[in-house]
Amino acid sequence: MAEIHERGTAVAAVVVDPVETNADLARDAGIEYPILSDPDLRMIDAYGLRHAGAGPDGHDVAHSASVLVDRDGVVRWTCVTGNVRWRPTPDVVLAAIDALPAGR
Repeated sequence: MAEIHERGTAVAAVVVDPVETNADLARDAGIEYPILSDPDLRMIDAYGLRHAGAGPDGHDVAHSASVLVDRDGVVRWTCVTGNVRWRPTPDVVLAAIDALPAGR
């Protein structure tokens, strides 16, 4: 996280879970970045990440994804996975950040 912040990059998570659930998770897991609640899937849909029927009791959730958005709101890099337990490594994310055009 330090290397991400050194590059002027912020981190946030977006999930369908309620704010209270997110607060508990952040506290229990020691997560220091915001976990945003999107129960209506508006932001998730805006990025094309709805995973229909994949949540508990068949509810829609977000695909497991990492998205790099520049300062102008342009999506510059996306990594979507089929497994919630798999994420791109820090080196992969840092390389994507470093590949952004200067000042983005």
